[in-house]
Amino acid sequence: MRRPRPAPADWWIEYGRGLQQTPTRVHTSACPPGNRPRPADRQPAETLRAVPDAIACPLCRPDRELGLLDQ
Repeated sequence: MRRPRPAPADWWIEYGRGLQQTPTRVHTSACPPGNRPRPADRQPAETLRAVPDAIACPLCRPDRELGLLDQ
């Protein structure tokens, strides 16, 4: 018997390369995420404000929904 698929993530956080793999971009669930995405709920997406290099995706504009990101 198959298990039901998990609910889709509300947000996707894209991570950079390297050892630290810091968050670089946040996407809404409607946007296909870029490289190295990880699903996130609202709380991790809000914490991106503390990461100075992280930006909102210019296509899906999650900053409108979050009201937190500057770009």
